[in-house]
Amino acid sequence: MESGRGPVGMASSAVGTKSRAGSIGAAAALLAILALGFAWYEAIWPLNQQSSKALARRAQSFWDMRLSGDSMGAYDYMTEAYRRRVDPAGFARSGGIVVWTKAAVKDVQLDDKGGLVDLDITYKIAKPGLTDLVTTNTVRERWILENGGWYRWPPEMGG
Repeated sequence: MESGRGPVGMASSAVGTKSRAGSIGAAAALLAILALGFAWYEAIWPLNQQSSKALARRAQSFWDMRLSGDSMGAYDYMTEAYRRRVDPAGFARSGGIVVWTKAAVKDVQLDDKGGLVDLDITYKIAKPGLTDLVTTNTVRERWILENGGWYRWPPEMGG
């Protein structure tokens, strides 16, 4: 009579295996859909350069270059009007005795003139007796859309 229990036990085991296989298949399909969605988003992102996210990335890249000493790279992020007026050497000298040590984008707001970027800027003064004084301020910068991309409007030009 034991033989009567065997096929029933085997049948329920087979059903359990099928339902587990279905769950695994559904999870794999969901992961594939999510991966495809993420890949599509990353592929389409370069086409949406006017978004606040694109502006935040561009502003952070500007400051990352500036902090690393890549003045020429950062100079390319300045508006065309600024680049006509100030040569790369003049841009590299800007800042004077201020030594920027850290910059982080905190907020981005788009408006009819372009966008405003709020950053936390950490700096120190390169002057004897003041080099130990490290200060962090929140700074608001104006960025404008020019030739399909975001460019930093120089603070000295108003904005």
